[in-house]
Amino acid sequence: MTTVDVKLKLSDEVLAYLQRESKNRQVPFDEVVSDVLADYFDEPTQEELLAGLKRSLEQVIAGDYRPAREFLDELDNEMGQDAD
Repeated sequence: MTTVDVKLKLSDEVLAYLQRESKNRQVPFDEVVSDVLADYFDEPTQEELLAGLKRSLEQVIAGDYRPAREFLDELDNEMGQDAD
């Protein structure tokens, strides 16, 4: 891992969050900041989102889908079982 010195301007709320995370995880502050930055860059790009939507639309056009009512009924059944 490469070490880089960076100066950041953080709001009090963001700083407090990062400090809490560091304390809760029992890891150094800079490790928490690195994790947050890594998670930020793991977000899908606009191109990846559009490609996923295109694949989904193609599946629907091909008839490869479940009716919403079927899915919602299954979800209701699972939630009802978890409540017991």
